[in-house]
Amino acid sequence: MGLSMRVIEIECADPIQLGRFWSAVLESPIGPGTDGVHIASQGNSEMSLYLVEKRSTGSSVNTARVWLNPMQGSLATEVERLTKLGASVLEKRVTNTSVGLAVVVMADPEGNEFCIESSDREVAEAVARFEDPDDTLDDLGTSGYSPGAGEGFAGFS
Repeated sequence: MGLSMRVIEIECADPIQLGRFWSAVLESPIGPGTDGVHIASQGNSEMSLYLVEKRSTGSSVNTARVWLNPMQGSLATEVERLTKLGASVLEKRVTNTSVGLAVVVMADPEGNEFCIESSDREVAEAVARFEDPDDTLDDLGTSGYSPGAGEGFAGFS
């Protein structure tokens, strides 16, 4: 037995317009849905995002958050790319100051919050440092947040 997650549904004012944003974010095409638009996640044919027109008259912003993980590159690069697509940065949470891992809370153009965390590469580099018996880790915690070798965190303070 067990469950698998297949769809994350977001109610929104304009599914097609917001679908364009999420299609660019996920770098996946928009597909039709019964009462909205469907965007399949890259590399996971089982998981998709489904955008439907707002059904209720309650809160205007969805409080559930989609969590994204950069498969390549860096957190800083993805935050910059998503900001250019129309997302806004709400909060930066440093999850491990000693090695610079972080989570950024962002909002899509309709205000729906989502999170993006340090990339798989950044996490692997941090883990490798801790597992390397020759790494004395002397510099940990002395420099604060560091996005990675040679990378800045444009538009982010």
